[in-house]
Amino acid sequence: MTHLLTGCSFSRVVWYEVLSWIRSTSGPPTAEGDFAEWWSLVVRTAPRQLRKGTSSIIMLTAWWIWKHRNVAVFDNALPSVTSLFNDIRSEARQWADAGARGVRQLLP
Repeated sequence: MTHLLTGCSFSRVVWYEVLSWIRSTSGPPTAEGDFAEWWSLVVRTAPRQLRKGTSSIIMLTAWWIWKHRNVAVFDNALPSVTSLFNDIRSEARQWADAGARGVRQLLP
């Protein structure tokens, strides 16, 4: 799990894309860092009104990284940063449309 969320260069590129998309000034997790500590730091350093949405986007991204990995492993699909990032953006918009105000505030 640690490798998948923080140690894998593929995942770090996805984190970079997602954080850039929501205009976060935080960097992606590092290979040697603890995911929970990184998550906490990103949320703590976000503006107060964006913290709930930032935490939601981190949860959503971690979930989609896990799902994308499973499709690659069990269905022999090729990993794709572009495809994964598009899935994350699409689901985030669905969350916002369903009433997730914190997420809505982050979306460009």
